[in-house]
Amino acid sequence: MAKRELLIGSGVAPKAERVTLDADALTTHGVVLGMTGSGKTGLAIVLLEELARRRVPLLICDLKGDLTNLLLTFPELRPEDFAPYLPAGSAAGDRAAAAAEVAARWRDGLAKWSLGAAEIRAVREGVDWQLLTPGSGVAPVSLLPALGVPAGYDPDVDPDGARARLDGTAAGLLALVDRGGDPLADRDHVLVATLLDHAWRQGRSLDFAALIREIADPPVAQFGVLDAESFYPRKERAQLVAAFNTVLASPAFGAWTRGTPLAIPELAGSADAPRGTILYLAHLADRERLSFLTLLFSTLLSWTRAQPGSEGLRVLLYLDEVQGILPPSALPPTKPPLLTLLKQGRAFGTGVLLATQNPVDLDYKALGNIGVKLIGRLDTENDRRHALQGLDVAGSDVEATVAAFKSREFLLAGARAGAPRAITSRWAMSYLRGPLTLAELKPLVGPVAAVSTAPASAPATGTASPLLAGVAQLFAPGARLAPHVLVEGEVVYRKAAPAVERRVAGPWAAPLGADRVAWESLAPLGPTELGEAAPAGARLAPLPGNAGALLEAAEKQFLGEIDSRSLDVSWHRGLKLVQEDGESAAAFASRCAAAADSSKAATTLRAKYETRLRRIDEKLARERLELERDRDDLAARERQSTLTVASGVGEALLGTLLGGRRRGLGGALRKGASTAKQYSEKQRMAGRAKADVEESEQAIATLQAERERLETELAAELERLQGEAAVSAIETLRLTPARKDITVRRVALAWLPADGKA
Repeated sequence: MAKRELLIGSGVAPKAERVTLDADALTTHGVVLGMTGSGKTGLAIVLLEELARRRVPLLICDLKGDLTNLLLTFPELRPEDFAPYLPAGSAAGDRAAAAAEVAARWRDGLAKWSLGAAEIRAVREGVDWQLLTPGSGVAPVSLLPALGVPAGYDPDVDPDGARARLDGTAAGLLALVDRGGDPLADRDHVLVATLLDHAWRQGRSLDFAALIREIADPPVAQFGVLDAESFYPRKERAQLVAAFNTVLASPAFGAWTRGTPLAIPELAGSADAPRGTILYLAHLADRERLSFLTLLFSTLLSWTRAQPGSEGLRVLLYLDEVQGILPPSALPPTKPPLLTLLKQGRAFGTGVLLATQNPVDLDYKALGNIGVKLIGRLDTENDRRHALQGLDVAGSDVEATVAAFKSREFLLAGARAGAPRAITSRWAMSYLRGPLTLAELKPLVGPVAAVSTAPASAPATGTASPLLAGVAQLFAPGARLAPHVLVEGEVVYRKAAPAVERRVAGPWAAPLGADRVAWESLAPLGPTELGEAAPAGARLAPLPGNAGALLEAAEKQFLGEIDSRSLDVSWHRGLKLVQEDGESAAAFASRCAAAADSSKAATTLRAKYETRLRRIDEKLARERLELERDRDDLAARERQSTLTVASGVGEALLGTLLGGRRRGLGGALRKGASTAKQYSEKQRMAGRAKADVEESEQAIATLQAERERLETELAAELERLQGEAAVSAIETLRLTPARKDITVRRVALAWLPADGKA
């Protein structure tokens, strides 16, 4: 196979030669580390662009929404191409000028790298790009293939592969209902995995309804040595049944059962027809995101193990912001299959590229399996030390280099990347617009949309009220539907200090009453599927006579309602940390704790105790050396005492035998007195040596006890400091939008289930 060189940047001045990376080096996996503003996402997009134009299939998990920028490639670099994707807020004239400025900046930036229309087209055409939005009606992904019988499933032939697929699928399904745990100890997990295994061995694929029925009445009689009822009583199983059934009954769940199948050939294509699939996950709740990623990783792992071995890169999985997905201590459902991919993927040509702001987000086992390392600017000395040591590129000169990095500068290291060197990432061919919302994504995904813009068709038979002419109307599934005002738009919450920006996209809905809109009940609509025609047999509640006037005034009233509502965000003044969009309070507190652990105060405290501990260690080393000498001296003294006695007795006996009885006896007595005197002296010296040994042993025990006391004291101080800094100092930041930051794109009449019941 010809070498596929990826142009990723150039050496940092004065060594400005171009830097390339062999695409096949990514079979050993890669990681991009860098704080916010380091250019981490830009470098990742550059890598993905290069892989796309080398026709490498890509699976891109976009957790923030900015990897969708890969679809913003404009070969002609015309201002009008950029204009629709400029950040909202500019007037029409200002937007035209801004678009011209951005187009010129991109043209100049790419010219410095000798990149133009041909290279941009190679990115667009190298792979068949598709944008999917799992859990949303815009471009959904069906989870049903994950419950189907895996190709070649045979636990007798490949028990490890079968177990990995079972555990991954069970964990992903349980994450959807916020349950699950250790595959070996969690009863929910064992139950679901056993049911899947039973069905797959029979060649049966399950759907969610069938799985729920089998949880209620397991077709498996025995779990270990216990029968099903003893292992998991029906009354307790009912809670799991109810949890799954609640998800299945939700109107939003339909988006998980239709659309592009969750199958690697559908997502990655083939070597002859490669695909670049961007899986937009920014809109999902934590449990939905973990569930989907777990099923994706398990499906990719199962597919990977079924491929022949390969030294070339066959497919690349990219995952941005891995916080909470591959942590060093916790065990989320995503961790086992992703860790197995890192360990086994290289043999089959499956590469994994990860990105994160903080090296402590990654399990050390994962770091040990990563061959290509790109380390950019990091917040603290502690972060840099963790990153460089964890990736086995530590050294004082390397640490100094990384500490001096500016934006877009990275350390490239790894066995397949040559000696560690500083590089500057090249200019991206994609327009780095930043995160896109679901509403902004619609033009990029083709004809499928969450909410149709087509005119309403005639009402279904059996409806009870006339509909408004000339008004866009949308219908939810249900037997009894009530009128609501639906507003599509976006609200931007901003604050300068600390710098915070949150974008909340609609639609929102508020009940349309007899003479007014109940704006106090305005709420996000969520991913409910809305159609163009009323469901067959649905009954529509009466419309108020002034419905047309209320809809005409809805936009102005919506603006008044929204700009009075605040959004609360947690932040830590001392650590200068702000809660990320979608980050839970517990996760933010944990992040603050980690930051506090690496704060200046903690570093100073550690340095203080480390000095004292180092002194104790030096004393311990001296005392242990002294103890060895004392023990050697004692052993020598004891040997000398024994030899003195033996020598005296022997000489006395010999003299008696050779010199006669009288002479022998006198000599023996004199010799015995001399021997006794010598023995006494030897014993005294041995006693002193023994006392020295005991003194050294006592000194060592005292020093060890002091060391343990200091370590315990340091841990307690750090815990106190961490607790005070990370928890008690967390404040609530209240954000209120300005009227100019509220955008209304459409107002429509929506027919939604009456009383919230479909």
